[in-house]
Amino acid sequence: MISKLLFFGDSITAGNRTAIHPLGDGYVSILKDLFAMEHYLEGITFVNSGVNGHMVGDLLNRYHTDVLDHQPDAVVIKIGINDAHDDFISGLANSDLHKYETGLKMLIQNLRTDLPRAQFFLLTPYLISDLKTEAFYVVMQEYCSVVKALGEKFEIPVLDIQEVFDSAVSIKPASEWADDQIHPHREGHALIANALFTLLENHLPKI
Repeated sequence: MISKLLFFGDSITAGNRTAIHPLGDGYVSILKDLFAMEHYLEGITFVNSGVNGHMVGDLLNRYHTDVLDHQPDAVVIKIGINDAHDDFISGLANSDLHKYETGLKMLIQNLRTDLPRAQFFLLTPYLISDLKTEAFYVVMQEYCSVVKALGEKFEIPVLDIQEVFDSAVSIKPASEWADDQIHPHREGHALIANALFTLLENHLPKI
């Protein structure tokens, strides 16, 4: 049974966390409440190491203090939205995709070396869009593909959040899930939390 679960990523993971509310008010906090409802999961300590605006290079720079120092038993990594956005606004499609892939691969390898007994999970980036032909959505798909490929390569479970929101916009338009297509309202964070709960429940030891 694991005792500490750490979430490593950007503003979506941070979820407005503060010193007073260290888990924030996003999917990490909601997931903690879901865990509390299951007797075999309720005692797990949650650590939120999300930081607004961060990209994969930032995670590489801070993983010693923000991951290793906590010695977690499992790590959920969600990064890529800011990387894809920078790529998109550069005007050079996928110009940073290789850098993202190299960085995420290095992060996984480093964490696996330094935390040999830990379990790892990957979450894809996403864009909440009504149109799959939207230019930024097309770029984001490339970044999602990198995460899925690395998950397969390293045998790490992957949660496709893009797929979660693609299903969601078939029920309600993108504008009702997020004001900016990126930062979901609480209902959107709940979608992430519920999908992640299912993934973790299927892979975390129950004894």
